[in-house]
Amino acid sequence: MKRRAAAVATLALSTALGLVTLTGCGAGQITQTDTQASAVNGYHGTAGRIMVRNASIAYTGQANTGAIYRAGGAADLNMTLVNVSPTPDQLVSVSSPIAAAGLVQGDAVIPGGRAVQVGNGDSPADAAALADKTISVRLVGLKQDITAGLNYPVVLTFQHGGVLNAEIPVGYPTGALAVRSRSN
Repeated sequence: MKRRAAAVATLALSTALGLVTLTGCGAGQITQTDTQASAVNGYHGTAGRIMVRNASIAYTGQANTGAIYRAGGAADLNMTLVNVSPTPDQLVSVSSPIAAAGLVQGDAVIPGGRAVQVGNGDSPADAAALADKTISVRLVGLKQDITAGLNYPVVLTFQHGGVLNAEIPVGYPTGALAVRSRSN
């Protein structure tokens, strides 16, 4: 009987030590996922009190050559700008080493406590739905082809929020471009 009690006590002690060891593995440690980006379509970043959400280079047209936009052309940007400050801010400029210039057109003021959509999406339906939006951002005089699947450096400068150096991906196709043929 003493042997059985000793075996049960040893088993209980081993189980308790195992649980304490396993619990300690995650407590206070750096996780492997703390620096991983979420699987969202666009770039996310912050400049002062301005949050840039789901920024992308608009995917328009068919990419028959592998390039979404050709060198020498222009590319529109899509994003949402969220001002978490009660004070208005303004997108004053955009630039990129892959373009001769960046254009900010329209009323680029982001009211305090508001979100503003930039760009008209990737399809005619998106453009119609967002026709009342006031900000358009475009990279002009592209120095290289823009290809789907890659990120490109873009610098956004805000009046109060300062400078945001972003790596902006090419957006995903929407509408008819996103539909796969079932005949394959």
